[in-house]
Amino acid sequence: MKRLLILFLFLYSSFLMFAQNDTSIRLPRFFAEGMVLQRGEQIPVWGWAPAGMQLEVALNGKSAKTKVNADGTWKVYLPQMKAGGPYTMSIHAEDSHFSRGKGLAANLSLDNILIGDVFLCSGQSNMELPIRRCMDVVANEVKDYRNDQIRYVKFPHQFNYVRPNDNLMALPWQDITPENCAEVSGICYFMAQELQEKYKVPIGIINSAVGGTPVQAWMPKEKLQTFPEYTHEFEKAKYNQENWVDSVRRSETKASDDWHRKMIGSDPIVNQWQRPGYDFSSWQEVDMFSNWSQNHNGSYWFRTTVDLPADCAGQPALLRFGAIKDADSIFVNQQFVGNTTYEYPPRNYQVKSGILRAGTNEIVIHLMSQSGRPNFTRGKQYQLEVGGQIFPINDQIQMAVGSTMPPSPPSTYFVSGWTGLYNAMIAPLQDFPVKGMLWYQGESNMSDTQMYARLLTAMVDSWRNQFHRTFPVVIMQLPGYMATHQEPFESGWTQIRHQQYLAAQQIPFAALAPTFDSGEANDIHPQDKKTAGHRAALQMGRLAYGDKKTVSSGPMPESVVVKDGKALIHFAKNSGNLIVKGDKLRDFAILVNGKYQWAEAAIVDAHTVALTLPDNLVETTVRYGWDDFPHPSLFNEDGIPAPQFQISTEK
Repeated sequence: MKRLLILFLFLYSSFLMFAQNDTSIRLPRFFAEGMVLQRGEQIPVWGWAPAGMQLEVALNGKSAKTKVNADGTWKVYLPQMKAGGPYTMSIHAEDSHFSRGKGLAANLSLDNILIGDVFLCSGQSNMELPIRRCMDVVANEVKDYRNDQIRYVKFPHQFNYVRPNDNLMALPWQDITPENCAEVSGICYFMAQELQEKYKVPIGIINSAVGGTPVQAWMPKEKLQTFPEYTHEFEKAKYNQENWVDSVRRSETKASDDWHRKMIGSDPIVNQWQRPGYDFSSWQEVDMFSNWSQNHNGSYWFRTTVDLPADCAGQPALLRFGAIKDADSIFVNQQFVGNTTYEYPPRNYQVKSGILRAGTNEIVIHLMSQSGRPNFTRGKQYQLEVGGQIFPINDQIQMAVGSTMPPSPPSTYFVSGWTGLYNAMIAPLQDFPVKGMLWYQGESNMSDTQMYARLLTAMVDSWRNQFHRTFPVVIMQLPGYMATHQEPFESGWTQIRHQQYLAAQQIPFAALAPTFDSGEANDIHPQDKKTAGHRAALQMGRLAYGDKKTVSSGPMPESVVVKDGKALIHFAKNSGNLIVKGDKLRDFAILVNGKYQWAEAAIVDAHTVALTLPDNLVETTVRYGWDDFPHPSLFNEDGIPAPQFQISTEK
């Protein structure tokens, strides 16, 4: 294996050297077979070639010529085109070295190109979350769906702190089929499906998103430097030293390797439990969801059994083991069935034929905790599924401590560094035209929420300047997550939702799509991305397609006035007629003497809600849905909830 790795690295480095000295014509990596180009806009095409070469780019009967610059770069603009395809793009070079005296010759071509509408989708993990992570909810939606008029491309994680890149890594463009949809972003999938089927044009999705990243990572240095709070940020070494990342990575990798070696080396169970006759009787019985770790990190072992009838013996199965913090490896009847290296993904492991047996089947979990309190997430599915039968895992489980450790040494999550993702995953797009932008991010800015709306507004402004167009922006408001509280509640989660609401108001040609009615209290990554995609498609339909016939948003407050002991909240008439879901309106709070308290609320007409106020209150601030995991009750007749909002009476 080591020799193969060395050979691969040698061949790859040789390829890079060849590419750098190659005299051929090159395009950006996301210019590839199967791509979608934006209709109704001049189409930029650019790349690299030998200096001085004369090039002609042709597509759909249209062409443009240019001469390669002294630095080897070139760029042309093809005229606007209508939706259609598939077409072939050809790039010709007029040069004796290429054409060998035969004049104009085709040197590069891209097949299966569509002209349609392109959407840039960015943010963090809820934007990335692939269909395979949503299958418990959307399996029936995707099992038979095919659409070659939807094309999807994902940019792998990449960053550069020092300068913008001129190119970027990109996976192949793909159309939508049951066979290849597993890695397609769930929200992108459903938004694209709805837009394509409604507006009957090819849809291209560019997914440039990275989990666990703050908005600052997606902003250019020049824009961040306009904020006084960040005056000295770019004096740091990582923004000025090309080798900074490698040096930090080497140091942290050594410290991490040493920590893991010590954890495993001091664990007497790791090399013993699979030996014949191993005695599990010394393992203590614990409740899986109790604090069995006493907040220590390290290596833990768990064992449980499931009794199966004879007809399950030898059958393939699916083992669901919820979600685990942090890493795990799981064995069924001493056969390894899967592992996960971080806390969020659901543990859904395939058990191959021949492993299960009639009677008692053993499940052993090796849990490795690096930081924080190790745990099994309550409320998830813990069960073995065999041939349509479900066998639950008992909460009472055997446990043994392999080794206790201090938290693992800190490691840098390099992709979350400021400007790094912009430089590597947005700047290389240059002015590639897009129809609109979908933004699903905010979770990673909870530690400092107050600047978020300003930062997001500035980020959108910088992207629009780069792309030379004021494309529409749809902002996904974060879903419900964590706990529901009995009293009006303030948190980083509620503040980020508020900042998203403010940003949607402050950014021209932008809209908000609420999702807190489709969240999961025990999962930061809710699986119901169909609802999120539908809400995104509705708002994109209004902004990008001018669709005024369809109600695209939930009830949006416009003003609140105090009259006769009531706070009357007036909602925009174009955001639908108000209805109540549930037994009554709830989650409305008013500010009284500097503190929020619940208020009785009722719908008084199709666009007005009245709150009952204490005596003598003549002005106030009203909040709705202000909780980590609210239970929204105010919807419109189209089934869209009002967003979390705050609005004050005019003084």
